Amino acid sequence: MPVILVSIDDGHPVSEAGITLLINPQGCALRIGQPIEVGRRVRLDGLPVKYEVTARVANCISFGKYEGFWLIGLALDEPGNVWGVENPPADWHTNDNLLSVNY
Repeated sequence: MPVILVSIDDGHPVSEAGITLLINPQGCALRIGQPIEVGRRVRLDGLPVKYEVTARVANCISFGKYEGFWLIGLALDEPGNVWGVENPPADWHTNDNLLSVNY
């Protein structure tokens, strides 16, 4: 799923297109073209939900010296099905609040 990662911390502004490689109610793994500092607060744009989705960078891993991509782990500030998955896996239903989103 394509998304736009936008930094919301002061300092170094970032707006970067990326592709989610893994999603769940707690966050995602995102492939982008530049490193982002662990702990930075970000917003995800381009999601199917109609409200602002914010997260914190949990990790940042280089794909390799010559690849030019980074794997960014994001932890959602408010867990939920922000991805628009109509029939999520059973383990997404561990907390009813995780799936309460407005489309």
